[in-house]
Amino acid sequence: MQSNQRGAMLRQDMHELIQFCCDRMIEALVTAKGHPDEGGIWCKACGTVHGRSGDAVFPFYYMYLVSGKAKYREAAKRLLLYISRTQEEDGGWRNEPESNWKGTTVFQLLALCHAYDQLTQSSTVNSDYSDEMKDSLRADRAELLPLIASSAQWVSNTFGDGGDTNINYYLSSALALQLADRIVEKPHYSKQAKRLIHHFIDTRLSYDGWLYGEKTRMRPFTQLTSTIDIGYNLDMSIGAMSEYARLTNDSKVLAAAVLALTAHMNMMYPDGSIDNSFGSRNYKWTLFGSKTAHGSQMAFMLLVNEHPAFLRAAELNTSYLKRSLRYCDGLFGYGPMHERLFEHGCIHSTINRSDALSVAAAYATGLYMPTKTERLPTEESFGARSFKELAVIQLRQQKWMATVSCTSVRNAPTGGAISYLWHEEAGPIQLGAMTSYRQYEAYNMPQALPHMDQPITSRIELVHEGRVYSNLYEHDAHGAVDANRNRAEAVVNGRLKAVDDRSCYDCAAFYSIRYSLEDDVVIKHYELDIKLACDSLSIIEPILTAGEPVCKAIRGQRKLIADLLEEKQLELTYEGESFALDEHSLTARAVSIFPSAITAPLRWNIDRVTPGVYSFQVRMLIKS
Repeated sequence: MQSNQRGAMLRQDMHELIQFCCDRMIEALVTAKGHPDEGGIWCKACGTVHGRSGDAVFPFYYMYLVSGKAKYREAAKRLLLYISRTQEEDGGWRNEPESNWKGTTVFQLLALCHAYDQLTQSSTVNSDYSDEMKDSLRADRAELLPLIASSAQWVSNTFGDGGDTNINYYLSSALALQLADRIVEKPHYSKQAKRLIHHFIDTRLSYDGWLYGEKTRMRPFTQLTSTIDIGYNLDMSIGAMSEYARLTNDSKVLAAAVLALTAHMNMMYPDGSIDNSFGSRNYKWTLFGSKTAHGSQMAFMLLVNEHPAFLRAAELNTSYLKRSLRYCDGLFGYGPMHERLFEHGCIHSTINRSDALSVAAAYATGLYMPTKTERLPTEESFGARSFKELAVIQLRQQKWMATVSCTSVRNAPTGGAISYLWHEEAGPIQLGAMTSYRQYEAYNMPQALPHMDQPITSRIELVHEGRVYSNLYEHDAHGAVDANRNRAEAVVNGRLKAVDDRSCYDCAAFYSIRYSLEDDVVIKHYELDIKLACDSLSIIEPILTAGEPVCKAIRGQRKLIADLLEEKQLELTYEGESFALDEHSLTARAVSIFPSAITAPLRWNIDRVTPGVYSFQVRMLIKS
């Protein structure tokens, strides 16, 4: 199929998804006259109107302009009444009614600017519209102007000269100020925008294309490399850089955006899912991206003619996004088992994703598609490769792919654990999540669920004098790929550690894990050198299961069978004379919200461990 045909089909897919999202948001509009939240988009899951509701004004207007259906204009005007009423005197909006954080004002400003721009083009250029419709568009545009003027002033005052919050706010502010200058004619804004975006490109973009600066004070970091977040970079920052480059013809920003997008594209799996298992803000990892971020389509489509694989990436992630819709309410789920964990979906992602899709559909229309397209880097069997700045290793062989994480991000999968194990027919087999669930962003993260008392990440655990040690607390693990990079093999070495009051303790227990992807089999080989006597030693291998997390042991054999998603089965064989299978783990549950998963936390134990060297091995095979 020709690239132009594929591009047209992708825009049609995005258009249909935008329409679907807008219809869900219209269903959620508060329409009761005099209601305190009238005009807002009600979230059943959270029992509130999210502060980011204003982002939906552009998707509503986009749908009105392309379909001519009055219901979308009516929805936009209802929403405008809400955001007009909730805008504060300084021009900002609170992220949530109970919150003091107003930084997300920049995203509502972007949506308003995009809506104004499209209304302007349609009311002055498009000859297909009637004079009556053009007049209505001009009237709507006039209603947007005071909201844009006041919120642009807030963004200029708050972010225009830089600062020390997450980088996506500054790059998005540069784009918003550039757009605002075109509307309210304040050249100071575009000067701020240029200084801002050039400064952060110069100081936060590495030679290899990784973007630093996504962090939270609630999750302290010890290294600058701990501030790379694939989800926010793809879904927010690089998209803002891409649109700014298109608006201004700034060659420096364009080159930086292409460099960054090319690097981050390596973290897209062959099914279009985004690997943010190790990211600095992985606590909102949803597999399709990050929960409250916009979406990668903005970046990939606005740069579609700059790299032959960008179109493919946009296609795959859009397809994955569609597959993430919950059957029961049509909202996006945070992972393959979200619908089993939550009665209602949160509408936040629907608001954000529809906004990014609308930008991609509206502003990539005039770009030519590449004459030749390429597959994603991860669609090829490359063996093994290491990303030093991320402290992760990728393994890829035939139908399998895995991410091995040695990140220094706290409370994230690390220590050489596999944070994402995927099979092209069965989907995710193992996932990594927070070691201990914490609501770093209380307004964006649900309260903990039952069965979240242990991680879903595969790991080693040792108990010494009542304290638990694990590789998940080892932020200094060293991973290396085989010298023959065509082999999908990696080795990780480290020490088991415990965390208590931000201090790390070790117990003189050393480990080495060798991972191999061979033919249709994944092999994990553990070597443990225990120097001191300890209470117990365990290997835990949580497996995503279909239905109830029940695994079956094959009598008389060291073999387990687990029912997986996609109507597949996992055959797991194990070796290790000293380790005994914990049969209770066959029917136990370990649950995660980000990403949403239910696992069977398979466990093998040794009690009353004496000093010595211990080994254990598991082999995983997918059966139809």
